[in-house]
Amino acid sequence: MAAPLLLLLLLCAWLAVPSVPGLLSLQPADLLLWDGVAHFSRGDWYGARSRLLGSLQSLREVRGAKLRCGAQCGLGGARVEEAVLHRAECLRACERLELGEPSRYRLTQEMERSFHKATPYNYLQIIHYKLEELDEAASAAFTFYLRNPHHEQIKDDVQRYRTMRGVSKQSFRDLEEPQHMVLYSRAVSLLSEEKLGPAVWRLEESLALYLSALEECRSLCEGTRERENEEHRDISEVIAEYYIQVLQCKQRCVLEDSLRLGQKRSREDMIISHLALLEQGYTKLENWEAAAQIGQSLLLFYPHNETVQRRLSEYKQKLHGQSGGKPREIIATYVHQSLLEKRLLYYAMENLGISFQDPDLWTPEEIIPESLRETVRLGREAEEQRGGDLPYEEVTVTMTPKQMNGTTRVTMDGVISKEECEALLSLAKEAAGSGERVKGRRSPHTPHERIQSLSVLQALQMASSGTVDSSQAHLLYHTSERARVLAEFYFGTKRLHFSYTHLVCRTAIEGKQEGRTDFSHPVHADNCVLDTEEKECWREPPAYVHRDYSGLLYLNEDFQGGNAFFTEMDGTTITAELRPSCGRLVLFSSGGENAHGVRPVTEGKRCAVALWFTESAEHAEQERSQARALMRDRDGPQESTEEETTKNIRESGRSGRSGRETTTAGEDTTSDPERPSGRTQKKRPARKFTDEL
Repeated sequence: MAAPLLLLLLLCAWLAVPSVPGLLSLQPADLLLWDGVAHFSRGDWYGARSRLLGSLQSLREVRGAKLRCGAQCGLGGARVEEAVLHRAECLRACERLELGEPSRYRLTQEMERSFHKATPYNYLQIIHYKLEELDEAASAAFTFYLRNPHHEQIKDDVQRYRTMRGVSKQSFRDLEEPQHMVLYSRAVSLLSEEKLGPAVWRLEESLALYLSALEECRSLCEGTRERENEEHRDISEVIAEYYIQVLQCKQRCVLEDSLRLGQKRSREDMIISHLALLEQGYTKLENWEAAAQIGQSLLLFYPHNETVQRRLSEYKQKLHGQSGGKPREIIATYVHQSLLEKRLLYYAMENLGISFQDPDLWTPEEIIPESLRETVRLGREAEEQRGGDLPYEEVTVTMTPKQMNGTTRVTMDGVISKEECEALLSLAKEAAGSGERVKGRRSPHTPHERIQSLSVLQALQMASSGTVDSSQAHLLYHTSERARVLAEFYFGTKRLHFSYTHLVCRTAIEGKQEGRTDFSHPVHADNCVLDTEEKECWREPPAYVHRDYSGLLYLNEDFQGGNAFFTEMDGTTITAELRPSCGRLVLFSSGGENAHGVRPVTEGKRCAVALWFTESAEHAEQERSQARALMRDRDGPQESTEEETTKNIRESGRSGRSGRETTTAGEDTTSDPERPSGRTQKKRPARKFTDEL
């Protein structure tokens, strides 16, 4: 009798949903974002501000509701089947009471990514600027910038805010920064000032908040996920697949707050970072018992670490033979749970063929099945070679330094699209036929080819005079910026400056190819004089000794010959060779370790964007400054950037990607000088939204 009564009560609760106060009147975050974009496009700044701020608030409220329901609905039941069904029943009832119809608040993966990248703040910074709310504008811009550090336009906007009256240093705050990160940063600062007591207190509070945030993230890994083309499969398969996805999500939570978006590689686990600083603080305070407890906690991550073991022995002596107690229970519970999840994931990896990228450096080898250890080791090495997640989703590393038999060289594909390649090829053709200085001439390297060169500044000047298509000239500028960002990111350099960039085409001269034995470009190095006999590279004039990195972005493959190759310093022993193709970028350090050449182009025209970078600001190319001046509008934050972002947000609900500024080859991006260009994206059906633009 009790079970039917419970079901009746739940049914009554569901039917009574419209009368429940609270979140039920809240609009879904995605609809508020669309509506805000529509108001933005009409110049209704107050309406846009209200809805965009509302979208962020809606996101927080829905997240809170899910967390409350997750905490309320534990596992109950004698058997696993009962436990699962009881939890499902509880979650369904709770979320209906909290949200009315939970499915209204589900976000597509693309929309989740847009919020994750803080896209609403990019709109809000413009809105606040228009409303003369400069403090709020600077905060919104800074918040967006921290999550999109490779977005060139937002860099410029933040810099502009720094020079404005009414904008203080305190205006540049992260509006989405977790409280534990605020406390952690303050604690590190206090430690450096030897203010040990306050530093330790803040570290303890930060660690507690971080562990709570980590648990919340892990809790949110469970929930409904929309999937396309779902097939009917065996129930065991479906349950196993979903459970594996949940476990993988929970493992990735350690990366959520450990680093900002756009960083190349994750730093040490945040828990370990907290513990290491706490141990340091307690040791300086001579609180040996607390230091020993922290040391015991660290030993859970690295049980064989001799340094930690030695320190624990020292603490024991200070405590007159007492061990200092056990590791913290909350840390021990987390490590135990994480290792259990890792065992299950490695089991699934071994027996079900899933892929799993372990985010932790501390995972003990014995957790990994013996049959997988070599695969995992090689996978970690390959991930290191690939450089982690690149800042542009479409770009992939196709040849790592190891595959290219070098150390500082890499090949990437998908840097620009086919349409963009065609636009740049059209630019080269228009420039050649313009009657100006960029006509083809006989190559200085071989009598069998003609060479045509067009610098970025030349292209922009010709666009200003109407000689060439302005959108194509701007695309050349943006494309070179994209290559620079990729070089900085992959090689982990400090800021790179352009030394020189030009679009160069090599054309085979008909009737002069028979019996060719020379190269289109002989073997050389870019910042030193290559001495193949001595196998040395002399970094002295006439070489461009200030150049540090080089790049070649290929635009076509419809020609014969023209392969690029790398050699040893003898100039003959080839270490790597690659075939040019549209959107393929090869990056390498400019020294003798990357001596390279180009095989003869025997038929057709081979075009590429050649780039050289320097870490020395003093040697930055002056032409680049002139080009940037032609591109930049200095009147304030760039509203037209937001118009293009509007287009991107509209597409994100229909395309396979989001969070990417899209620009086709024919669009004019004058007002956004350094934002790397995008490309059109394939559309797919998704949730329908009212499109008022």
